[in-house]
Amino acid sequence: MRLGGMCVLGFGALVGVGLCAAEAWAGTAEKAAKRPAWTTSRIQGAPQPPAPYRLVPAYPALRFRKPTCIELVPGAKRLLVTEMAGKVFSFPLEAQVKEADLIVDLQALLPGDLAGRNVSLFDAEFHPQYGDNRYLFVCYVHPGEGGHTRVSRFTLDGNAPPRAVPNSEQVIITWPSGGHNGGCLEFGKDGCLYISTGDGAGPNPPDGRTTGQDVSDLLGAILRIDVDHPAAGQAYAIPAGNPFVELKGARGEIWAYGLRNPWKFGIDVETGETFAADNGWESWEMVHRIVRGGNCGWPVMEGRAALRTEVKPGPTPILPPAIDHPHTEANSVIGGPVYRGAKLPGLAGSFIYGDYITGTIWALHADEDQSYSQTTLVDTDQRIVSFTEGAAGELYVLDYDFTGQIYELLPSDVPDTSASFPRRLSETGLFASLHTMAPAPGVVPYAVKVSRWLDGAKAERFAGIPGAGAIELAKSKDKRAVYPEGTVFAKHLTLPQTAGEPIRLETQILHYERGTWRPYSYFWDEAGQEAYLAESIGANRTLRVADPAAKGGVAERTWHVNAVNECRLCHNAESGFVLGFVANQLDRPALGGDSHAANQLVGLAERGVLASAPAVAKDDPLRLVDPHDPGQPLGDRARSYLHVNCSVCHQPGGNAIVSFYLRRDLPFDKLNTNKGTGIGTFGLSDAKIVVPGDPYRSILMYRMSKLGYARMPYIGSRVVDRRGVALVDEWIRSLEGPASGSGSAPITEGSVEAEALHSLVGGTRGGQPHESEIRTLLKTTSGALALAVRMHAGTLLGDDFKTAASLGAASATSDVRGLFEAFVPESQRRPTLGPNFDPEMILSRRGDLHRGKLIYFSDGARCRACHEIDDKSKSLGPTLAEINKKYPQPAELLSHVLRPSQKIDEPYAAYALATGDGQLLTGLIVEKNDREIVLKTAEKQIVRIAHEDVDELHKSDKSLMPDGVLSDLTAQEAADLFEYLRSLGR
Repeated sequence: MRLGGMCVLGFGALVGVGLCAAEAWAGTAEKAAKRPAWTTSRIQGAPQPPAPYRLVPAYPALRFRKPTCIELVPGAKRLLVTEMAGKVFSFPLEAQVKEADLIVDLQALLPGDLAGRNVSLFDAEFHPQYGDNRYLFVCYVHPGEGGHTRVSRFTLDGNAPPRAVPNSEQVIITWPSGGHNGGCLEFGKDGCLYISTGDGAGPNPPDGRTTGQDVSDLLGAILRIDVDHPAAGQAYAIPAGNPFVELKGARGEIWAYGLRNPWKFGIDVETGETFAADNGWESWEMVHRIVRGGNCGWPVMEGRAALRTEVKPGPTPILPPAIDHPHTEANSVIGGPVYRGAKLPGLAGSFIYGDYITGTIWALHADEDQSYSQTTLVDTDQRIVSFTEGAAGELYVLDYDFTGQIYELLPSDVPDTSASFPRRLSETGLFASLHTMAPAPGVVPYAVKVSRWLDGAKAERFAGIPGAGAIELAKSKDKRAVYPEGTVFAKHLTLPQTAGEPIRLETQILHYERGTWRPYSYFWDEAGQEAYLAESIGANRTLRVADPAAKGGVAERTWHVNAVNECRLCHNAESGFVLGFVANQLDRPALGGDSHAANQLVGLAERGVLASAPAVAKDDPLRLVDPHDPGQPLGDRARSYLHVNCSVCHQPGGNAIVSFYLRRDLPFDKLNTNKGTGIGTFGLSDAKIVVPGDPYRSILMYRMSKLGYARMPYIGSRVVDRRGVALVDEWIRSLEGPASGSGSAPITEGSVEAEALHSLVGGTRGGQPHESEIRTLLKTTSGALALAVRMHAGTLLGDDFKTAASLGAASATSDVRGLFEAFVPESQRRPTLGPNFDPEMILSRRGDLHRGKLIYFSDGARCRACHEIDDKSKSLGPTLAEINKKYPQPAELLSHVLRPSQKIDEPYAAYALATGDGQLLTGLIVEKNDREIVLKTAEKQIVRIAHEDVDELHKSDKSLMPDGVLSDLTAQEAADLFEYLRSLGR
């Protein structure tokens, strides 16, 4: 839904409004009539049955910064929360609590020689006799001695709130730190302390220390120690019942082993049964039942799948997991408690666990045949990091960095309305008539100030609010708008035709209920009589549209309705979910065209749609203007266009890996556009995102001018906005820069491209097209871009236009070809894979290695931009030889290419770093020490930033590897390329 073109509610654009919608407000003058209550809404619930449980904020006014664990403080009616950076807090069990009280800051305890180094705090656990001894155990990475993971004991004072007694830390046990540290602490029924450790390595290669099956060290295991009866000169003792006490060379502390990274586990307070959620490698996530001497299999096995069969198994048989999830269901499982509370009787005896990436929560329970099965409790948006059970049976869920809040799991109170949810638009109660699209009483039409590009479609917009409620718009950046329950926004899209009635395409719905926005789309039938609810996976429809350039004056075109998940890419929390019903978009004359009509904000307030009409000052940095109004300043027009069409992602905190911003309220020098991008330069010489004065070295200009791979927006639009291209071209040429002032062709003065372009725009030569000049321009990406922009702007006509379109679309260079496919009917374009395709289209073909090598070293393959064949020093990501070893099966390799963000290895996790002076860098962290952060940017540049200059460092869940890298290839070309890639490293 990137540009709203086919997105569910990218509430951006109303270039033209249907007659009936305009008439609904015709004559709006000094005082608008208050709307009647909307009483006909049938948009309630969802088309699918609700989940059996729900999450609600338990302490809505309280937030933490990257919290890692939550525990009940025994006997104190308080909860404890730890933060990754080393702080431990507690707070009272009061729903409206606003602040937490510091117990201890581990960072502040570091000695002077470690100042500036960082700790990483994983877990905390109270001693079973806390009321008597005041002992709190914590597990964290300490930077001393080269870095190690330790479990320490602190004594807390008897105050309320409690504080750690100064100098009370006693180190209990340590082990080497690495990528996987484990770090969970739980006391068992036997009074022993159980501790999880990871395999001490990063994700690749799997189990790099080959320690999972080795019981001679503490890694990859669940440990069991006695902290109440320490051995002489030690902080703990090894219980006599541990399984490997008598085994020569083994560490007696080990209770179970063969684990990769058990971040959290739980022990049943009634039975003592233990379950650990273990993070898998490439294919599976596992939940293990932990038993004395149990071997969970890592790395010989990943779940039930054989992995490193060359590794010698440990001293006990490998046990299968109780349950495992493929990575299509989970990506980073997080264990919780075995629930024994009375508040949720349906979960009694179940091991509760969730997934950090997907936000799903499950319950694991034993079956009669001694096997295990799981039940999905709820799907959430949270980044689940920890669970705990409260004294009254509350089941708390902790979010890491989406909100940093604590939630409570409760039975769903949502009725199952799936059977009655309207499947036809006529059943929604939004419209009194589908024939005229007249809104139902109480549903109010509105328009926006700046049109999002809708792939040529026009839109009518409506707001429906049940009852007499009103919307409170956000009055500042740090405030959110408030919407009455049941609010619905609708956008009806039609495609104008040169003759005849417009084609009805889809009517998009955004529905607010129980604090959640849900997007839907109703797809119109070919007769335009009724619209039907589209499947959540989206839909396509072939249209026959008038096209004077096509044979017979009619061409076929595909209209795409986005999948629900595509819609949510733009309608997300950072953007406020609602994109167009905001003050700077509603600040325009009210509908109807009456010269006495009120400003729309005022009119909406008078009609009771808005609680009040916020003023938008002329100097408001977010104020928008019509991008295509020549009476407005060019800079304001272009920046308004980019803000509405692009900034939903290209903003601080946007829902994407972004290295530059396009928000209207940021000055140009704060947009960070004076650099290249990791996705490549597409053959543009000395390219940057925006080169002032030179649009034909500007990557922004290139990506919005093309179709296929690297098109922007990559979701929500499949047609180039010709007026938008012309506008941005004019704006970039107007900017002060090296090429500014060079007229209409800012290509190097005197170059063959400049001469060809000058001759081309001067008119035809004796009635003949300028084929030689066109061929000259098509030899370079910059020349082709200049040519394509003139075609979009309408300054290249007749035979020259046809020749350029034909030759450009047939170019052997994909960077050039993509610029001209917009001028060719769909039926005449190369049969490329496009953004969505069945992997079997590639896997079922026999690839040719030699042809694949040619593709790899041509511009048609994008692998070379980041991945060297075997030179690690020059590679941004892993080398292709490494990738080939990691993904030995073709289907595995293709899955990674198609979904690069599904599983990101930690060394290749993308970070966005903002400096105090406004610089924004994106890349991989190659070093982080007590002085600086060393970043390898997307352009493969090494940048060193001192800690004191870092304003913000944010880890993204999106890969630097872009989606759609195969979209410009045919299925056979992709098969050939894969055959070559698989030959590397063999």
